[in-house]
Amino acid sequence: MEVDPGAALEAQRKAHPELGEQLDKMQKYMTTKLYHQLTQTLLEYLVSPPFTSPAAADELKGFFDSFIKGFDSKFDKVRWVQILSIIAKPQTPAVALDLIAPFEEAMSGSRDAKFLWQTLKGEKLTLSGDTEAAKELLDNLGSEIEAAYEVQALIQSHFHKTKALLWKTLSRPQEFYKSSILYLAFTPLEAIPVEERPRIAFETVVSALVAEEEFNFGELTQQEIIPSLEGSPFAWIRELLQAFSEGKFDSFDSALAKNKAQMDATPELKSAGDTLRRKMCALSLMELAFRKPKKQRRLNFGEIAQHCRVGASEVEHLVMKSMCADLIRGQIDEVNELVTVTWVKPRILDPVRIDLMRERMDAWASQTGLLLEHLEQVTPELLVS
Repeated sequence: MEVDPGAALEAQRKAHPELGEQLDKMQKYMTTKLYHQLTQTLLEYLVSPPFTSPAAADELKGFFDSFIKGFDSKFDKVRWVQILSIIAKPQTPAVALDLIAPFEEAMSGSRDAKFLWQTLKGEKLTLSGDTEAAKELLDNLGSEIEAAYEVQALIQSHFHKTKALLWKTLSRPQEFYKSSILYLAFTPLEAIPVEERPRIAFETVVSALVAEEEFNFGELTQQEIIPSLEGSPFAWIRELLQAFSEGKFDSFDSALAKNKAQMDATPELKSAGDTLRRKMCALSLMELAFRKPKKQRRLNFGEIAQHCRVGASEVEHLVMKSMCADLIRGQIDEVNELVTVTWVKPRILDPVRIDLMRERMDAWASQTGLLLEHLEQVTPELLVS
């Protein structure tokens, strides 16, 4: 059945007179067959306030069927999948899968469009509860993207966001954190809606805190999205993140006491109390070893027990667990109850640690200068040229 795109635009004009300027542009670009400009204007139109709520699902689908669908062969294929994504967003997963399915073959002719379409399908499969099919699709797609050359940042961004959604659905915080960090790496902050930033930042921080194998918080604290937590209901999580980043038990205990109600209201944190304390002990041990001069990293069991808030009988277990996680390297002298640390896992340096490194370099320079003066004094004149 033939559809009249002009009539579809008129219907939109009556429904949304405040968007008349954009509709005039679409009418102009459609008439003059300037499809690139039409695509850009259409993308801007579809993210206007009237279409951002779930209630707009039927209207978006109707507009797609009566106007947008007729240009499927005219638009850039990557842009076409972006439009499909916007139209599918407020739909139920089943409706969204039916909506995008007819375009699979058409997208296969463009590598990046195919990647983006498969990512969109993976998202809807995840939302529909078919996580097994979604995981298989996204695992295969991930291998293709990794092997491909110069994949657009836009594709990488959508892929890692969808992979994060899958891991969140499967309750796998370690993988969720890794995918979230990759998503943020490929996504300019301005491309993330302002209202979504605090939630994304919060979920990323929580996953890092509860992930058993995650001990590097420096990269997370420096993410551009973290300041968006300020002024939001999630602002309290920054205190806990800072405590883990610094490896300070006093800050950790203070954050726990101050934000107990919020933590209890966050299921992931409430159920991970033991995990949080174990990780804090390991981070505290790393910080203790890091702050010692390199040639003086001989820690007695009593010092470790006091600094890391563990019993004397738990020290050896803590050190061995930290070594197994490759957080530190060294030797344990059980007889003399000493731990000699030869290496501490590198971390991103904050201003405090940078000052500590500067002090050490100043001390080294001073010692080097004294050694040079001593050599000059004891060197026989006949060896001086």
